[in-house]
Amino acid sequence: MQYINIYGKKRNIGKKAIESIRSSGEVPCILYGKNINIPFSTSLESFKNLIYTSKIHWVNIQIEGENINTVQKEIQFDPISEKILHADFCKIDQKKSIILEIPIKTFGRPIGVSKGGEYYSTIRKLKIKAIPSFFPEYIKLDISNLDIGEKITVKDIYPKGYTILHPTNTLIARVKHSRISSTEEKKTDPISNKKESQEENKIKNINK
Repeated sequence: MQYINIYGKKRNIGKKAIESIRSSGEVPCILYGKNINIPFSTSLESFKNLIYTSKIHWVNIQIEGENINTVQKEIQFDPISEKILHADFCKIDQKKSIILEIPIKTFGRPIGVSKGGEYYSTIRKLKIKAIPSFFPEYIKLDISNLDIGEKITVKDIYPKGYTILHPTNTLIARVKHSRISSTEEKKTDPISNKKESQEENKIKNINK
């Protein structure tokens, strides 16, 4: 995965200090990890390429000449204005596993769609566990062979170097019959039409 650089400066703690930071257009943050806990602030602009994207990045935080490799853990937003209020970052330990949600990227056009089916995706990200060097930028999913009535679940993915933390039967994608095609099949299917006519006649006889 790629790195994004954030330039910060150490800050004071406390309610007044935080209010002052926010009023100046910056975001109060905290960097934590093993033997480290650094309150700092950074510009709102620093988050532009970090949160307004579907991609996942590592974050290189530069504070007063020190470079620290981190991962974004939590960002708090104002419920009304959606302005960033606070952000947490965790220092990366290259030997320790962490958990992240990684986006799924699909490739191909399902053959079932070419036959009139509807493609249906239930999940866009998967929660996985791995040491930092094994994290993929995205999880590649080939859906070109997906036919009508077929589906892809977690058990159909073969991870390399990471563990997927969802149940194996978690549905990721499928192709189902479209309502239009199902209606048309009913109209053109002589057996179905015959059965429907027989049922209608039964109802008529009962009513008599």
